[in-house]
Amino acid sequence: MIKVISLDVSASSTGWAFFSNRKRDSMSFGLIKTNPDFDVAERLCFFRQEIVKLLQTFNPTHVVIEDVFLGFNVKTLVLISKFAGVAIECCMSVSGICPHIISTNTVKSYFKADNKEDIFNMITEIFGWSEDEVNFKKHNDITDSIAQLMCFCDSVLQQHTFRFERKYGYLYEV
Repeated sequence: MIKVISLDVSASSTGWAFFSNRKRDSMSFGLIKTNPDFDVAERLCFFRQEIVKLLQTFNPTHVVIEDVFLGFNVKTLVLISKFAGVAIECCMSVSGICPHIISTNTVKSYFKADNKEDIFNMITEIFGWSEDEVNFKKHNDITDSIAQLMCFCDSVLQQHTFRFERKYGYLYEV
């Protein structure tokens, strides 16, 4: 049985998705939001508690975490790296799992997407979500974690298929 947790780590809003191939409709997802008014140490402690809860609730066999994006803002890179480090440490200490680190480029390539907005649009289309239900600003961390999960299961594990090749492109099913 495959049970995968995917984390799109961020200092303010970490998207997570869970999939188990035990049942057909066994996907869950959500956000871990930290309070920007708290200092970094408090936010990291809260974040760790939430990651531990996820790991204990879902008891995954695999964890996939998006690689830290090397942008132009070094201060942001350092902060996100701290949160990513906490997530990696939790996976090993709580679940004994060394998480798979996945590049955003790998996920974009899997979906044949140019950017995060393309991935957001594809995931919302796959799930049939309307603009009334989700929007990019509030929900892109969730859709990123779902996209990572789908890519990981198909491309890395090769154990569950979300993408089916067709004569003129791909069909995605959840």
